[in-house]
Amino acid sequence: MTIPSNFLLAKKKNNDRMNGTDMKAFSTIFAMLAAPAMLSVAVCAESPGALEGYFPTDGTLKQGTAVRPVFTKEFAELQRSFASKVAALSEEKRKAFLEGIAPDSVPDYDSEVWPDKAEYDKFVAEWKKSDIQPIAVVAVGLHSSGQNMWKVLSSTIDPKTRRQGPLTIGALKYDAGKNAWISNNGELTAKSYTATDANIYGAQTGTEWNLSKEDALARTRETVRVTKTTDGKFVYLSYSFAEQSLITGASIAQGAYMLRFPIVTPAANMGTPGRK
Repeated sequence: MTIPSNFLLAKKKNNDRMNGTDMKAFSTIFAMLAAPAMLSVAVCAESPGALEGYFPTDGTLKQGTAVRPVFTKEFAELQRSFASKVAALSEEKRKAFLEGIAPDSVPDYDSEVWPDKAEYDKFVAEWKKSDIQPIAVVAVGLHSSGQNMWKVLSSTIDPKTRRQGPLTIGALKYDAGKNAWISNNGELTAKSYTATDANIYGAQTGTEWNLSKEDALARTRETVRVTKTTDGKFVYLSYSFAEQSLITGASIAQGAYMLRFPIVTPAANMGTPGRK
């Protein structure tokens, strides 16, 4: 997943890996946001449905990070070779192969792409050497607006400009009664989600909500995914959006981000997200 400018944070212009100064600045903002919420928002009696147990519903915010995988130089070389081999496949075969690759996951072995199985094994070995790096600090909570409707309370800070603001997913609403997200584009419907160890962020389970529609001008796809890793270490929240012109085939708008939150016990350090 990539985090383009103007997607993670509204009107955001820059995006770099975070540093200690960013974390310190965010911690101050986080405290300013969370403390008033704890005093002014009563514990909500409504259940957030499928989001139960992922994020706080009492007005507080859970701190985490936006993350991205960083691969080795060796993998980048193998990836270029892989891309050229996929491009050489027939159109029908190429479409079927690409559609069979799970999001954020290493492809299954295919003898047409890797005639030499040893080359595929090397591809997978380098894939597993990837490092999941934090690039921005975030905080997320859930707020009930009544009648089973929920909104995402959130905050993040631009590591370069130090500008603070809400995440773009805050523009959506979650209907716990229907188990659906509502965006300006329509309704995102739910399905169970499971990822194996082939996923770059690790094995995990949860729920994914999708919207896919098209008209005479464009095709639009929007996805929200909320999961917990099977090792009990992290909660992941991902959001993606893509709009493509059906006239020119060009991308009109697109972006995606992955947010990671540590699953901690009361005795654990609440302020330091872990790493894969």
